[in-house]
Amino acid sequence: MLNRIRLAAIATLFFASPALAQTVLDGKGALAEFDAGMAALEAEEFETARVHLDRACQWGVAAACHNLAILWTNGKGGPKDMSRARPLFQTGCDGKYGGKNPGDACFNYALALEKGWGGAQDLTGARNYYLKACSIGQQFACFNAGNMQMQGIGGDVDDAGAFASYDKACGLDIGDGCYNAAFLIVKKRATGTADKGFAHYKTRACELGVEKVC
Repeated sequence: MLNRIRLAAIATLFFASPALAQTVLDGKGALAEFDAGMAALEAEEFETARVHLDRACQWGVAAACHNLAILWTNGKGGPKDMSRARPLFQTGCDGKYGGKNPGDACFNYALALEKGWGGAQDLTGARNYYLKACSIGQQFACFNAGNMQMQGIGGDVDDAGAFASYDKACGLDIGDGCYNAAFLIVKKRATGTADKGFAHYKTRACELGVEKVC
């Protein structure tokens, strides 16, 4: 029997994908700067990467802003400064040309808001950005959003929303998401479907490594 939720937030920062569509970026060479920055990252030439990513970010490439934020966070190629990183994560999430995985920037911004990194803690903002990241397929964001929705952190308790977030996390292979979806069903705070009831989530949690339900 499941008797408690699994609440560990995923405190991971994600680099953006180097792939970016060949789109017209105002004729300013922003794509070339982005590519040069990503090449420098690959070569671990972090100081050079900062220069190119900063230029590309200023010219509107959201993925560049995200990767520059990671460098400010980790202190690679220059000083560590979360107050500089935090707004760059937001730009990486909300801006254009976010690369293949724009949800990662949204997740990182949500994490900074939740933890109070680089500024005041903002739990409502964190919840909203986890949900945004989840909506574009960031699996860990779905899990964290579900935790906040179920506990009423950053907003009202929302069992239906939490179940939907956990269900999506489970579908994206996050075992704890499956576990928590099953928990909500056990506690009669959510109802599954004929195809996706308690047994489905319990079995999937086990398959994804949540040993206590196996």
